[in-house]
Amino acid sequence: MFLMRYVFSIMLLFLVVHFSGADPSDIESDMNLFLSFGSRADGTDGENEALNYIADKLKEMDIGFKRQLLNTEKRGHSFSQNIIAEIPGTSEGQFIVAAPIDGGAFSTALLLELAKVFKENPPKNSVSLIFLGAEEGESDFHPYGSRIASESFKRENNIFAIYLEGELLPQTWQLKIGGNGKVAPYWFVKKLTSVLFSDFIPFRLRGTDIQVARLGIQGEIGPLQSWLDSNIPTILLKGSGTVNNAEGDRQIKNLIKAFLDLDKGLEVIPKTKESIYIFLRLFPGDIPRIIPELPYVSVFLGISALLLFIILLRFRDVRLNMRRLSQYWWAWPLLFVIVFVFFFLSTLIVEETLLLADFPDIWVHAPGTFVFFKIVIAATLSLNFILITRGLPLPRSPHFYSYAAIVTSGLASLVFTAMDITITAYSLWTIINMMLFTASRNIRRKTFFLLLSIVPSFMGLLVIIREPYSTVIKSLLLSRISGSLVLTLLIFPIILAFTSLSYWRLHYDRTRYSVLTPAATFTLSLSSIITLFWILSLNPYSEKNPQPLKIIDSINLVFNERQLEISSPGPIGNAELFLDGNTYPLENLGRTADVRMPFNRTPLKVESDTRSFLGRRTITGKISGEANPGNLTIHLNSTTPFTLHEANFPFEMSPSGASAEVFVGDNPPFPLSLMFTVNNDAQLILSVVGYWTEPEDPPHIIRRDIKDSVSRTVLLEVSI
Repeated sequence: MFLMRYVFSIMLLFLVVHFSGADPSDIESDMNLFLSFGSRADGTDGENEALNYIADKLKEMDIGFKRQLLNTEKRGHSFSQNIIAEIPGTSEGQFIVAAPIDGGAFSTALLLELAKVFKENPPKNSVSLIFLGAEEGESDFHPYGSRIASESFKRENNIFAIYLEGELLPQTWQLKIGGNGKVAPYWFVKKLTSVLFSDFIPFRLRGTDIQVARLGIQGEIGPLQSWLDSNIPTILLKGSGTVNNAEGDRQIKNLIKAFLDLDKGLEVIPKTKESIYIFLRLFPGDIPRIIPELPYVSVFLGISALLLFIILLRFRDVRLNMRRLSQYWWAWPLLFVIVFVFFFLSTLIVEETLLLADFPDIWVHAPGTFVFFKIVIAATLSLNFILITRGLPLPRSPHFYSYAAIVTSGLASLVFTAMDITITAYSLWTIINMMLFTASRNIRRKTFFLLLSIVPSFMGLLVIIREPYSTVIKSLLLSRISGSLVLTLLIFPIILAFTSLSYWRLHYDRTRYSVLTPAATFTLSLSSIITLFWILSLNPYSEKNPQPLKIIDSINLVFNERQLEISSPGPIGNAELFLDGNTYPLENLGRTADVRMPFNRTPLKVESDTRSFLGRRTITGKISGEANPGNLTIHLNSTTPFTLHEANFPFEMSPSGASAEVFVGDNPPFPLSLMFTVNNDAQLILSVVGYWTEPEDPPHIIRRDIKDSVSRTVLLEVSI
């Protein structure tokens, strides 16, 4: 069956490529051309060359397009633009394929090839191919391209979008289906993953990716956020790795076929926007399966409830043990608070360990070790307090703790259901094994079911650590309240079950002491101490993995001062600084250092002229100096309120009326001409801060295991 499907796909692919005129060499040629333009960031010459080439190619293919200027905002400014090519379809649907010009050489070239293919093979849905400018930048208004393009399609119905991002021909595609609580609908994810699999396109998507995105804890999602905010179903395909030429040609043909198949497969776009579903794919070669929420939850809950009901009726006098549980009802919240406090304390210990190492972000290099360190500390303190203390009249019955473990697991299940019902499967597994643990009388079976109950928590933490979920790890590790509360819900049932197991041996084996408690205490304590020493001696950097170091060459032309602001994630130590032909020794540097240097350059200059007419004053000026500033921050300041009537760039007045910010965008033309019209009696100070990412004659740190990145900021203030 698989062989027949493979042969059929190859035949269909040959026909599509042959009759559509698709040629992988054209895509590779265009990709190399875009790469030759150099930086294609907002406002650069490379971006302008890329935009002009795209426009010429679309004209050559006789495809209608429009240029969408990105400088129409009242706040913010960009010299860039989008190019939107439109290919009408035969149905009412709208299919958007967007790609960034900066950082997307291959994806931009692929869009040009798709334009030719859809022109020769009219699509079912109307296709909009969007070449996005100004996607990357330092301002709060980026990404301009996605934000303005998505706004223009915001009111469209029957619409779906693919965001392609790949600088080189990728080995695999990583799918991002949403974030911050919004995900692509069920029908879109199902059709896209089915098409990618059937067309032999390697991709990566896990069920946990969807759950993390739905919970909104995945971290920054970049331009995808703009499309989601416009309520446009969008999936981002981001390229990863590179392939050789032979494999690349085959993947290019498969990609073209996949887009054709996706267009045909979604000729009728469903009206539903079901966002709760489960994605199953254990291995990359497996067929992706997507299960809607209702069937999965109904079957799982039904089987689980039936199994639990049988266990309770068959093996235990439930009423007797529930009576024992209710008798000591006060002990459960007390123990919960105690375990939470110990997790809170373990968070403080982790923070202090990071301070001792003088490396706040060292956990990024070994997240699993740090999470293990925190959990072991809290578990050790909790078990010792419950089992050893005699200051509180805590219950000594094993049945109380086993039933309390079930109650806690049930509470955790309710909490996780409220957050995301698809996560409930993990807590239900724990409940079932806790029930089996309670029902069993054999100590070995109890131990076995206790270990099984740990599996969901262990696997969940393992997936979070192995996958790029740094935001989740940081919350669990360093969040004193929310992270500790989540870990308490996960670990508290296990602590209760372990306590029950310990008291079971004392109660039924008629032994006076249990070796389980000292053995567990010794093992966990020793693990904590060894882990602590390992963390304090950890150095993740070497010549093969050099330590990143940031140098900001800060020049203040107001006070004629120059200072180098040096920073790194970890301690720097001894090094040598090279600047203006001189070498300066630096000794025992921490994570940050400020080094004063001789003032010997003037990277910014301002020339201005004033003309008054009818109670208004028009100021013209020119900012010049060191070439190619990445950004200029411009303010007009005064000691009294003034009126800015007009400017040649967008501006925003402060609430006090005594200051105005002028937006000139990234990579502005330089020298930069300015024009302001203000009231005649305004006494103004023009404040300019220039920022260079590749400054002239930059300082450098000389050491083989350090990789520095240098930027320059310059402050200049003049009265105008």
